[in-house]
Amino acid sequence: FKSCSCGSMWPLFWSSGAEQWPNIVPQEAAVSKVFGSRSMDKYGPRLTLLEATMRTDDVGSPFVKLVKHGSAALINAYTRTGFPFDSWEVKALLLEALVSEDAAAAQAERFQQANESCV
Repeated sequence: FKSCSCGSMWPLFWSSGAEQWPNIVPQEAAVSKVFGSRSMDKYGPRLTLLEATMRTDDVGSPFVKLVKHGSAALINAYTRTGFPFDSWEVKALLLEALVSEDAAAAQAERFQQANESCV
């Protein structure tokens, strides 16, 4: 584990290949398998974690922003000591936020803040 490095653990960091992904969540893993079947309704069966972190269509789309920053938060939870969320929390919070656009937007913002600031 590495300690949290402020400002560098956002989605594009993980999609850039700058650091090896943890074996527990390989980049080719399907979002629906990692986060559970409830996520399949929004993201389908084939979207991978790598693809989720590479999304650029998240402006104005709370569910896209949620999966983008939630995927990065999950990787950070597995790889960074001191990250504000545990891996199980990231999974549960992402699934809970799927209930509405408002919930998705709010949780995506929390994940984004944690990914970018590690505070």
